[in-house]
Amino acid sequence: MELIKETKRLEKYLVECGIGSRREIKKYVHEGRIKVNGEITLDERIHIDEKFHKVTFNDRKLEKKILRYYMLNKVSGYITAMKDTNGKKTVKDLLPSFLDTRGLSPIGRLDKDTEGLLIFTNDGNLSKMIASPDNNCSKVYYVELDREITDEDIINLQNNVKIDDYICKAAKVEKITSKSINLTITEGKYHQVKKMIKAMDNKVNYLKRIKVSKLELGDLKFGEIKEIKIEDII
Repeated sequence: MELIKETKRLEKYLVECGIGSRREIKKYVHEGRIKVNGEITLDERIHIDEKFHKVTFNDRKLEKKILRYYMLNKVSGYITAMKDTNGKKTVKDLLPSFLDTRGLSPIGRLDKDTEGLLIFTNDGNLSKMIASPDNNCSKVYYVELDREITDEDIINLQNNVKIDDYICKAAKVEKITSKSINLTITEGKYHQVKKMIKAMDNKVNYLKRIKVSKLELGDLKFGEIKEIKIEDII
């Protein structure tokens, strides 16, 4: 295929069109479901020019989105920021190099040692809606505890725990094992889950966010990013 100026890898373009993660895109290409100018291509590494090439998925024409939404399975050891003046590793370092990150920001934050679901977007309205405690947007965390959780602990967690000088909104607890729970909160205070568990004279040994609003982490691999739609989130 003839290369034209201002080209980009087909793989990058398909990610920007939101049809799936890089892993899924490679699968679609190898299955012959991607066509460039009407011809099936089996190589996601070829370069295209958006102005001159028509790209289809299952014979449907693709177009890049203006507002973009991505989900990342965050890895422990990265701070939730797009840059850090002290040279620490940030979640931006987990994003693929071909992804255009201009205007993208993570919604909310996950602690450096916390893993799981993190949403990136350039949609400021969505960021405010999810981050504001007034909107009661649910966030579900899988929590592994240092000691067994009691029935009394569960009742207390669900009834306005006090952390520092703040009274938390009512939470929801799903007991998984004697030392693990799913904890649903509607706020995002600094170290909130860890402080709530500490108020029960317990300690968080492992923390992973598995759901935000109606968006679930699912089987997304560690460090993998996937483009999604706003309808997947709210």
